[in-house]
Amino acid sequence: MANITLSIPEDLYRLMKRYKSINWSEIARRAIVREILYRKARDEGLTLRELGMLLDVSGIPLTGERPTLDEGELQDRLRRRERRRMEGLREGVSS
Repeated sequence: MANITLSIPEDLYRLMKRYKSINWSEIARRAIVREILYRKARDEGLTLRELGMLLDVSGIPLTGERPTLDEGELQDRLRRRERRRMEGLREGVSS
């Protein structure tokens, strides 16, 4: 596994030190995974493995049931949903 270094403001660091029981590396890892996979879903779709990772870091439990959609259909639905979301955001900005 690779390592990265994050720079944060000193006042935030002091606050983080007050909560030593929190695994800050895990929180940062989950945020990075979530952001990367949201963008990948928007741009090109996700594989089933990537979707599983996204659901995991988002705290959405898997039921163990196999999806009824094939991967291509699932990606198409994700793209359409993201397109609608982006259009809604654009409409909100232009109002």
